[in-house]
Amino acid sequence: MTHATPEDLYAALDHFRAKVNENQRLRQMNRDWNRDIAVVAKDLPDVQAWIRMRAGDMEWERQRCDDPHIVLTAPAEVLIGIFEGERTPTEPYLDGSLTLRGSQEDVLRLDFVSLMIWGE
Repeated sequence: MTHATPEDLYAALDHFRAKVNENQRLRQMNRDWNRDIAVVAKDLPDVQAWIRMRAGDMEWERQRCDDPHIVLTAPAEVLIGIFEGERTPTEPYLDGSLTLRGSQEDVLRLDFVSLMIWGE
């Protein structure tokens, strides 16, 4: 994908939300994980988005999250690829194009969510 737009990112977040919320096993496993996750696209500085995990359900908003538990930062193309399931977060994390700020437990939980949705 070249020149990702805010709408591309929002569509990917919608796709990810649907996949998370339709996975009953994942929802049950995350029923006690209540977190706010800021999504920062480095190349779309005016775009604000955040993911809200509550009792196993995922929603997202087109606004700034003032006090997130986790911050995901990457170029929009990387974020879209992850939320669409076209790539795992591991490669961009290892090459430095994706940064995650949060507790180690939260980062591992987020990685687990991705693994449960998309596999390896």
